[in-house]
Amino acid sequence: MESPDRQAGIRRARQRVEERYGAWTNHNLALGAAEYTVGPAPTGADWKLRRYLQMVADLKIKPWEDLRVLDLACLEGLYGIELALQGARVVAIEGREANLAKAQFAATTLGLGDRYEGRLEDVRSLSPERHGTFDVVLCLGILYHLDAPDVFDFLRQVGAVCQHLLLVDTQLAPAPVISVADQGQTYWGRWHDERDDTAHFGRPAEVLWSSLDNDRSFWFTRPSLWRFLEGTGFTSIWESHGPAVPRYEVMRRQEGSDRATFVAIKGKPVATKASPLPQTLPAGWDEIEDLSLSSP
Repeated sequence: MESPDRQAGIRRARQRVEERYGAWTNHNLALGAAEYTVGPAPTGADWKLRRYLQMVADLKIKPWEDLRVLDLACLEGLYGIELALQGARVVAIEGREANLAKAQFAATTLGLGDRYEGRLEDVRSLSPERHGTFDVVLCLGILYHLDAPDVFDFLRQVGAVCQHLLLVDTQLAPAPVISVADQGQTYWGRWHDERDDTAHFGRPAEVLWSSLDNDRSFWFTRPSLWRFLEGTGFTSIWESHGPAVPRYEVMRRQEGSDRATFVAIKGKPVATKASPLPQTLPAGWDEIEDLSLSSP
């Protein structure tokens, strides 16, 4: 059991961070000595953490201590910090100083040392030359905050830095409303007005959960996202339904949300031997367009 002095010290340090950067908005980290960044009750992020951790644990091909992990748009650090606590080496990129300061405080309090490195950067600057390559890449809650063509360029760089396992958690367009061209290919989805998030969260324009500078973002349909990921070298793409995240179901009922978690594996294409399938297959996952929804 940790001493009352340590508990008081953690509480004072957390309060200093909050005085400068505001209270934690979502990521509830257990700091030790019965201190939490939000409180003892789990938040929605805690439910998602269980899913992401289990997916990495089940699908990683190296021991924890050999894993290099990239946490893109890490917010307040919960997911990357969890993987660092499991033993991985984590690089976390975040575009807002307030979010990154909270993540760094938690990582320091938890004694992660050089296993957790936070970088104040725009994820759109991602490249293997700048950041290196990673065994696991977390792309959680960022994809649907990027505009086109930025989202295409970003995903290409994700494919370039990811050597094995990519986790994507994103909002999706439930129907193909608009099309966007990229490098001769057509991708379907819808536009999302990022200014709606400002109104929804009730905060000023610098919304801590929203885009950095673009007023709109592009939300892929499922088939278009799968097709793009396959084009960047991911050979298997799966949608996760467990461990369960009950809050997703509540959001769907209340807001008509279509949010999903995918895992993509960077492997080697395997040629079939027991069928006459051609080795170059046509692009799959055709869009089923509802013409009643086809206005931008």
